[in-house]
Amino acid sequence: MIAQPVHTSPVPVRRLPGMRDLSDAACRRQQDVQSRLADFIGQRGYGRLDVPVLEPTELFLRKSGGALASQMYSFTDPGSNAVSLRPEFTSAIMRHYLELAAGAPPFAAARWQYAGPVFRYDPDHAVGSGQFTQVGAELIGSSSIRADAELLTLAAGAVALLGIDDYLIRLADLDVLDSVLDTDGLSERARSFIISNMNRIGDNDASIAALLNRAAELHIVAGRELPAEESDLADAISGLPDTAAKAVLAGFMRWRGASGSPLGQRTPDEIIDRLLYKLRGGDNPDAFRRALTLAGRLASVNGPPAEAVARAQAIVADAGANAAAVNRLAELIRMVAGEPDLRGRLVINFALARGIAYYNGIIFDITRDRGITLGGGGRYDALARALGSNEDVPALGFACTLETLLDAMPNPAEPASAPGQIHKPGMVR
Repeated sequence: MIAQPVHTSPVPVRRLPGMRDLSDAACRRQQDVQSRLADFIGQRGYGRLDVPVLEPTELFLRKSGGALASQMYSFTDPGSNAVSLRPEFTSAIMRHYLELAAGAPPFAAARWQYAGPVFRYDPDHAVGSGQFTQVGAELIGSSSIRADAELLTLAAGAVALLGIDDYLIRLADLDVLDSVLDTDGLSERARSFIISNMNRIGDNDASIAALLNRAAELHIVAGRELPAEESDLADAISGLPDTAAKAVLAGFMRWRGASGSPLGQRTPDEIIDRLLYKLRGGDNPDAFRRALTLAGRLASVNGPPAEAVARAQAIVADAGANAAAVNRLAELIRMVAGEPDLRGRLVINFALARGIAYYNGIIFDITRDRGITLGGGGRYDALARALGSNEDVPALGFACTLETLLDAMPNPAEPASAPGQIHKPGMVR
C-alpha cells in the first residue's frame, strides 16, 4: 500500500507582542481624543511638528543612557546604516531645532507639539513593550522660570481636559540635588550613580551601606584591588593626561579586538571613559558616603509643596550648598499655586528618578491614585550639546501615553485596544 502524504497546515503568523490591532470604534475614539489634545495644546501657541519614525541609532544614544538603549528596536538598514525606530520624540525634535538654527543667529523660543507612535521593547515587562502613542509638547530656547511654569501647567491641563480627576503630579528638581552633590567634589560618574538611584536611597545606614558597596563593585569609589592586567594598564597610564591615557586604552582595545566585538549598550568611547576612571582609582569613599547621606535626606522629602520645599531648603543649608536652585524651585511653586489644574494635585518628591539621562532642572511624573503613570517630562538643557551643538540650549517638555489616557478617561465607550489585547501602562519620555 502506498502511504498517503500527510498535509499539515502552516503555523499561523501571530501579532508581535506589544503590538495592537484597533477596531473602527477604537480608531475613531483615539483620533478624537488626539485631536482634542492637539487643539488644546495648539491654542497655547504650540505648532504641530512631525519627525521621522526611523532615525540614526546614535541620535538616541548620545545622551539617553543604557536604560533606553536596551529597549530600542535597532537594526542595520539596507544601506548599512545603524538605525532605530524612535523610542521617544525629544531627541529628534532637538535635532530638528539644531538643523534650523545651523549657521543662523539664535531665534526666538520654539513651541512644538507632536503625536505619533513610539517603540520600546522590554522582555521583562511584556505589558510595557511594543508600540504605543505619545502626545506631547516641547518648548526650546527659554531658560525662564516662566517656561517651567508654562509646561507644568500645560501638562496638567491636557490631562484635566479629558475628565481624568484622580491624577497627581510628582515634581523634583535635579538642580537642587546637583547643588548638594557639588559640595563633595564628586566625579560625573559618581554623580550619575547617585542620581539614578534616588528612588533607592533611603535615609538610613543600611541603604547607604548597600549603595556604597555597589559603588565599590563598579569601581566608582576607590578601595578594590585591580586584577594583574588592569594593574599593569594603570601603571602604563600613570602620570599621563586623560587625552593621552584614552589614546593608550583605545590602542589596547584594538589590540585585544574589543573594537570589533559587541559592546552591549555602550559605545567604545564610553567603555574607555569607564575603564580610565576605574584605573584612576575612583572617588574618595568618605566624600561619596557623605554625598549619599545628603542625597538620602533629600530623597526622603515627599509631600505638599510648601512643606517639602522648606525641608529641602534646610537640607541645602546644612550641606553648605548654593541655595539658588532650591530658591528657584520655591519661586516656581509660588507661580503655579493658583493654577486650578495643579491645586491640590502637586507633590514634591525628590526620590523621583528618570530612565533617560538627558534631564536637568525640574522633572515630573503624572500618575493616577492607583500608581499608573500617564506621562511626564522635565528640563533637558544639555541635550543640544550632546547632539553636536557648541553650546547648551535651554529646553523642556512633556509627553503622555495616549492609550493610558484613554483607559483613564471616565466611562470609556470602547477599550483603547482590540479585544484580548494587553493595555499599555504609562510610559515616561
